[in-house]
Amino acid sequence: MRPAGGLAALGLAVLAAIASPAGSAPPSPAAATLGAATPATTDPSQAPPAAGPILVRFVEPAPPALLQGPTRILIAASTTDGVPIATVTLYADDALLTRFEKEPYAVRWDAGTRFGLHRLRAVAVDTQGRSAEAILETRRIPLGQVEEVRLVNVYASVRDARGRPALDLTRDDFKVMEDGVPQTVTHFSNARAPITIALLVDASSSMRLDDRIERAREGADEFVQAVEPDDRLLVRWFDDTVHGDPQPVSDRRAARGSLRAITPGGGTALYDALYSTATGLLAADGRRAIVLLSDGRDQALEENEPGSLHLFEEALERAHHSEAAIYAIGLGRHLDREMDLTGTRSVREILETFARQTGGRAWFPERAADVAEIYRQVAADLRQQYTLAYVSTNPARDGRWRRIDVTTGRPDLSIRARSGYYAPGPAAP
Repeated sequence: MRPAGGLAALGLAVLAAIASPAGSAPPSPAAATLGAATPATTDPSQAPPAAGPILVRFVEPAPPALLQGPTRILIAASTTDGVPIATVTLYADDALLTRFEKEPYAVRWDAGTRFGLHRLRAVAVDTQGRSAEAILETRRIPLGQVEEVRLVNVYASVRDARGRPALDLTRDDFKVMEDGVPQTVTHFSNARAPITIALLVDASSSMRLDDRIERAREGADEFVQAVEPDDRLLVRWFDDTVHGDPQPVSDRRAARGSLRAITPGGGTALYDALYSTATGLLAADGRRAIVLLSDGRDQALEENEPGSLHLFEEALERAHHSEAAIYAIGLGRHLDREMDLTGTRSVREILETFARQTGGRAWFPERAADVAEIYRQVAADLRQQYTLAYVSTNPARDGRWRRIDVTTGRPDLSIRARSGYYAPGPAAP
């Protein structure tokens, strides 16, 4: 389901309406209760009394819990007096799911294809036979009520002061703000997820210089072989027009064949190519990225003509709507001094803005021979990202831009994530 007016809600996954029996209670937020120690019981439905020396809670998912598909469940259990935890038993919708005898108390569970009502219950028992439980429930929606809950997805790359990936963070290490308002991260993962990747290569006449097109083909070919088997690829190239695959493919031989078909000639319709490619990614599931390689400003073959029908701002806005992170490679010298036809931005600034605003990176190698190594860095970066998601506290359907800021409490770390998203437009009458 997409918002009215054709505006794609950036990073928003529409959750299906959930119907509950007639006469049920009104909607209530998801509840997570911290259990207390009780004598061990074999009755899984027995509720715990008041607080005691055993502490048990759900770390993932966090309330308000909106569960769909494969879901990571992580439980924390401990005692206040140092007595070891013997077992942690997990029930999903009152059915035994698993029993843990040691940490980590983590499992992946399939919550189904719809965002329905679920109840998770964790029972911790220590070596003295004392027990406590925690309960996590999704909210209830009355019969006939239709509600759209949009999950804002943010993919973050984190590096330390030496530029090395920081891969040991937890959800509690992150702070997410939307327009200055704190948001609750309800979904968190550092596990790699499949991604749809568009390889977008400049094939203008200038790419014949210094073996640029050959180096670009070689680097992109290595990239195709380096990405994970479940990733999907869309190979496109552009001169005055956009060429290449109409849809992402999983077939690596087909993708490599498309790369070999690239022939340079003509101008540089960069903005049209980015706009078209981002549009093609709108229907792709999950994570999306565009790996863009270009060696010059947007222009037609004739110097006095513009190359694209779309503007820089339109291309950037469409990239935001597609949720695609842009990894930009700028080939050639003096890109910081080569200005666009309006004299407003340099090529370097254009590529850096595309990358920074969408959560990607930009490289400007001095030699075309360095391109292959950059493609390898892009492939590694895509494998080392955190997934954060939240339900915005702003329910307005106004189609406006909302700024996202992701930080950690560690000053030695730097984070790259998209800078924001467009809210859904006004509801249809």
